[in-house]
Amino acid sequence: MRVTIRDVAERAGVSAMAVSAVLNGAGGRKVTVTPEKAERIRQAARELRYQPNHLARSLRNNRTAQVALVFQNFGRFFPQSTYRGDVMNGVMEALFPNDYTLSLCPRLIREGDPYAIADGRFDGVLWCRPDLSEESTVILQETTVPVVMMHAPPGTVLGVPTFCADNDGAMRRVVSHLVSLGHERIAYVIDPVSEHSVEGYARADALRNAARRAGLPEVDTIVLTEDHSVLGRYAKRNAPHTALVCFSDELARFVLASCERQGVDIPGHLSVIGFDSSPLCELMRPRLTSVAQPIERMAFEATTHLLTLIRTAEGETPPAATSTLYDCVLDVRESTGPVRTH
Repeated sequence: MRVTIRDVAERAGVSAMAVSAVLNGAGGRKVTVTPEKAERIRQAARELRYQPNHLARSLRNNRTAQVALVFQNFGRFFPQSTYRGDVMNGVMEALFPNDYTLSLCPRLIREGDPYAIADGRFDGVLWCRPDLSEESTVILQETTVPVVMMHAPPGTVLGVPTFCADNDGAMRRVVSHLVSLGHERIAYVIDPVSEHSVEGYARADALRNAARRAGLPEVDTIVLTEDHSVLGRYAKRNAPHTALVCFSDELARFVLASCERQGVDIPGHLSVIGFDSSPLCELMRPRLTSVAQPIERMAFEATTHLLTLIRTAEGETPPAATSTLYDCVLDVRESTGPVRTH
């Protein structure tokens, strides 16, 4: 027989309303329970192995207890990359102890139904999509559903909190490392999707600014499509660049593999740097020099802030929109070396 709230109330010697307030939330009712009484209720619930009815709790509190995690797509979810797994680990670490569940949404804002973000399925949204259209920006500004963005520089969407790597600091470290090895001609490598992302722009600008401050020539951009033949020119003596800085480790992996096929020696002919410093860096040959950003911590803290927004009582002033930048370090491995002199 299923244990009910009344059973717990009888064991603890309190009212059913007090049990509901402690174990399920009181909804719109203001119920005051002393810490001693609350502990007695929890002890009784443990002894009776009481399991709260999450559907009833959601109806009572007018919440779904679900948070949407919005990615670009599922097609490239886990293969070759640990990034999305790191994000999910951080998100779940914040959600599950708070009795929230996670929903994966590759296309929450859909063509023909742009306001699906506020259709009542989710209490909050963690936005990790690289792209951000004008329509999406307006929706994120106007929605009544709490939204927090990851990998978006401060001020990307007015009033929406952001949690992002310090791209400026990261690229200063990258340029300093390359300059110490004698490099001057640097190119930024990005894929067609990330090219138009808010962090894609931010990272490119950060690299260009760092290069200018170091007195280097203007940084070129290479948009790497499925045709990697452009990399073959780096095997030649008069190659246009001596170092490539890639948007991500996943992209750097393709660069290293293509260079190997086309006879480009890394780092003899060309130095390559990634971004994320994922475990994949240790598996690449040569081992990849890469910028480390604390993705799991970033996801945990972004989700924790989202839960704070969700739990803001009706009529209460919500927390101020926050923008948190995370320091990055450069993990130097084997894919960078002194500039080629012959």
